[in-house]
Amino acid sequence: MFDLILKNIAHRKLRSGLTVFGIALGIFAVIVMGSMSENFNMTFDKSISLTADKIRVLPEGGFVGGGLTESKVREVKRVAGVSDAYGLLQASLDPENLGFGGGNVVIGIPPEKTQITLKDTKLTGGRYLVTGDGYRAVVGSSVAREFKLKVGDDLEIKSKKVQRASSITHTRNFTVVGIMEYTGSFFDSGVIVPLDRAQKFYELGDGVTMILAVPEPNTDPEDLSKRIELNVEKVKTFSPEQLRKQIEQALIIFSLVTISAAVLAAIIGGLSVTNTMLMSVSERTKEFGLMKALGAETKDILFMTVGEAALMGVIGGIIGIAGGAALVYFMNNNFAIILFVITPRLLAIAMSFATLLGVVSGTYPAYRAAKMSPMEALRYE
Repeated sequence: MFDLILKNIAHRKLRSGLTVFGIALGIFAVIVMGSMSENFNMTFDKSISLTADKIRVLPEGGFVGGGLTESKVREVKRVAGVSDAYGLLQASLDPENLGFGGGNVVIGIPPEKTQITLKDTKLTGGRYLVTGDGYRAVVGSSVAREFKLKVGDDLEIKSKKVQRASSITHTRNFTVVGIMEYTGSFFDSGVIVPLDRAQKFYELGDGVTMILAVPEPNTDPEDLSKRIELNVEKVKTFSPEQLRKQIEQALIIFSLVTISAAVLAAIIGGLSVTNTMLMSVSERTKEFGLMKALGAETKDILFMTVGEAALMGVIGGIIGIAGGAALVYFMNNNFAIILFVITPRLLAIAMSFATLLGVVSGTYPAYRAAKMSPMEALRYE
């Protein structure tokens, strides 16, 4: 039966080829868009895991609200159940060139808190920041690759201030003392500098963007998060679980948007399968009648016709996955940051979807072929 299926597909090379191409195009879109969605999911998951033991404390009005200073850090540290607290400052590396996803970011961290923040992240070269470092920086893997940095090189950081109707850009070189390994988190696009130098460069006094609070052992982060909000004025807190839920909701929306276009393309490919199989059934009416007259059962006709559609789905899926993987590999190797990640889950979904698309698209034509009366089929012109 499998030989017959292959023969029937090969007999109509052009039509079968166009059908396979339609499915392959849809699966190609699923791989490219899906790998982007997978990358975002993995990046946020890894980013959260690096600071999963810490509570984020933000200004009441969010990042743009301002109002966090070193005095707020001390207030948070005094709350019962807080083992440690320290501020971070976050700004764009180049406000004039934000790029995809917001671009690279400067992260001001107290040098003695660098390794606590990055946990088990290793360096591919150099060292972490130490107390007393001046204009020094530890850069993420994506930043190092984009600017072709090595330990000892200088990296220019820009700040932009709007005054009246014009803007003023300041620049400062920071010497790279360490390069982080690839983490799959937002730290890959980060430039970590001493907090005091970042505050001075951005002229923020003792201001910080966010405070990280470390709970004492056996302290419930959810309870401590609420306790900080009650004891420290004009702040909003996010426990690790709260932050994870918010990000997951945002990622669901992002995934739906990215995958929808790909699925639409794949469905169009499925319609081409249906059209091809309907035409095939129409052309082979006498053939099916003869097969039934010679003793073929309904299930044999059904299996053969659905099998043809499913096989075209599988072939289209393989070609689409190969094409999508090639484009993803090219883009990841020619862009400064990793934008796409192909996971085993994505491959399984794409292949299953391609096969299912073929089976579903071929079901109705197969049903029509299987239900034909042998006598009517043999009389068909």
